[in-house]
Amino acid sequence: MKLTAVLSTIFLGYTAASTCEDLPKKPLFTAEEETARWMAHVMDWGVLSTISTMNTTMAAPFGNPYSFVDGGCGSDKSTGSIYFYASGMDQSMVDIESNPSVSFALSEASLNGDDSIEQSACVLGPSGDPENPPCARAVFNGQLTKLENDSDEYNTIQAAFFERHASMADWPTDHSWFIGKVKLENIWLIDIYGGAKTLDLDTYFGVSL
Repeated sequence: MKLTAVLSTIFLGYTAASTCEDLPKKPLFTAEEETARWMAHVMDWGVLSTISTMNTTMAAPFGNPYSFVDGGCGSDKSTGSIYFYASGMDQSMVDIESNPSVSFALSEASLNGDDSIEQSACVLGPSGDPENPPCARAVFNGQLTKLENDSDEYNTIQAAFFERHASMADWPTDHSWFIGKVKLENIWLIDIYGGAKTLDLDTYFGVSL
């Protein structure tokens, strides 16, 4: 590959919002638990917030962009759970050793770039903005726990990460990698005018995409 092509890929990016094909379409705004499950499955990254342990920001909220999966590409592989492939050296993971409470925020605006998914409500312009209520936002709160390395769940989710975030398979092996799972306690969602909703977790986990 020519250098110019490589640089174009790095600096201009690519149009696909996900490595998965045939992702499900966004549910109607009235189907709130379904919308949150859709977000957890089709999106690839969000902002993970922890309680900081750094000397300069002790006990302050600390937000960090993080890749995640809820399972493999197929809709039948969606679990609704939020998983991270993380290094124990990362500041967010240092924080959770002291306080495992986390908040993970997703925005539909992260899908911009894929014409098959992109929602006009999220696109900057006269009628769109990531803060526009029809541009869905979800915040997942809970406790971050570590999966056992030899568990079936670990192996399944590791395969999902290597499928959906392929570069992870080649990351250095000496960075204390583990898979973290958010034990969900609360989901906050806004996907239309009229205010946010706190979702029912049993209904959320019972959704079929």
